Amino acid sequence: MTVLPFERRAVPAAAGPADLTREQVATLLAPINPSRVQNLRGQSHLEAWDVRRWLNRVFGFGGWSDETLELACVAQVEINPGRWTVIYRAQVRLTVKTTDGRVLTHYDDAAMGDSRNQPALGDAHDQAMKTALSQALKRCAHNLGDAFGLSLYNDGSRQAVGLWSAAHPAPKDDDAPAVPDDEPVKPEPAPAVEKPAAAEQNTPPAEQQVRRGRRAEPGPWEKPAPAQQAPQGGPSRDFLAEAQQATSRQQFDDVRAAAVAEGAPEHYLAKLDAIAEQREKESQQGQQQTGRRPAKKAAAARRPAAKKAAARKSAPPASGQPEHELAVADVLSVGQSLGLTREQLDEIVRTETGSPLAEASTEQLVAVVADLRAATTEVAA
Repeated sequence: MTVLPFERRAVPAAAGPADLTREQVATLLAPINPSRVQNLRGQSHLEAWDVRRWLNRVFGFGGWSDETLELACVAQVEINPGRWTVIYRAQVRLTVKTTDGRVLTHYDDAAMGDSRNQPALGDAHDQAMKTALSQALKRCAHNLGDAFGLSLYNDGSRQAVGLWSAAHPAPKDDDAPAVPDDEPVKPEPAPAVEKPAAAEQNTPPAEQQVRRGRRAEPGPWEKPAPAQQAPQGGPSRDFLAEAQQATSRQQFDDVRAAAVAEGAPEHYLAKLDAIAEQREKESQQGQQQTGRRPAKKAAAARRPAAKKAAARKSAPPASGQPEHELAVADVLSVGQSLGLTREQLDEIVRTETGSPLAEASTEQLVAVVADLRAATTEVAA
């Protein structure tokens, strides 16, 4: 009987920080290139495809993997007939390896993703799932340092926060990898949304899908460009000019809502609000000069003093008063940023004040706006 010799195979040693190459360490400690940073609703972030590109660059093809630990549908709502909003929750594990294939470490994290006001239920689920998975992967990757957006959690800073690691020798300047600058990162295109039918065109613009991202540097929103030269991601209309030409508060509200729907940043919306305030002041001055008074104000002036005092405490201002209209517009604007419909906002105001949106007093509406903005801050966090 022939006895074959027993072959002993060496068990590979566990991988650790020392197994990273000097080029990998230098790349991970370098500050992020500002051209990679996107901005959405005032929040700095990286695109998922860009994160995958840099995982390939640092760890190599096959040097990392991601695993879906959980993917669950949290909500599926038909906000209007044939228009769907879907929300998913995803938990993902990112595993990175050394250059010889040993597992270095892994990171777990979770995120939510949504798809709003989509005409096809399948497309809404598809986009919400992909968004949740991408967000979870990005949250895992930021543990790898500034090259994967860690500094952006420091109030959107592009300055490196990692700087050094006691587990690695400090790389010399000549050890830094010679990586050429990339073209500015552009957001992944959002799925095309079919134009709603005539019966659906009354859907508030703010309920339509908001664009997923834009360059963080000053762009078309800060300085409007001619329509024929408008770059990708910028405004499709000159909302500032339309606001100047608006002849009524309703026209201005429509313009502002359209700007919100296109993802206009806060400072751009502030310019629109400043135009509205200036127009209101000019309107009030014109009424004072001509001696004209709104009919409801004239009627209130004829009431006894006791009734006027009671009316100020309990009854809301007339719908034509600028203060009340601005308060109603604020409620609609903040509600739109949360994806709420006019009917939902009306129910919220009725619950908090006992009156519908159009009949609540200015002071009550101001309180509702404060509550909604607090909710907006919690959602963003």
